Amino acid sequence: GINAEYGKQWYQRRVRGMPYAKIFWPNSNGCASGLRFDDWFYQQNLSSEVAEAAPRLDDIELQLRNFRSLRESQHRIERSVAPVEERFSDIENDVRYLHPWVQQWYQRRV
Repeated sequence: GINAEYGKQWYQRRVRGMPYAKIFWPNSNGCASGLRFDDWFYQQNLSSEVAEAAPRLDDIELQLRNFRSLRESQHRIERSVAPVEERFSDIENDVRYLHPWVQQWYQRRV
């Protein structure tokens, strides 16, 4: 089934193949603004598959995603950054909460 542990395991295997993500993400604007990697990587306004997959998230996950997005916009307007304790800079232990849903969308299309 689709769960957070699957997303974490897949991402840990995937990050080994993208060593640049380990360096890029902790120093990125998205991380400094308090976004999770999936918030930044899967943007609803840029891809139709995410627009279809995002509503399948739990209500709480979706509300947290929207909150982080609004907070990131506020930080950009104010030219500020999120407090260190609110940043998701450890990319290897970050849970890929949206990735399994997007992968399921791709599998249905094939």
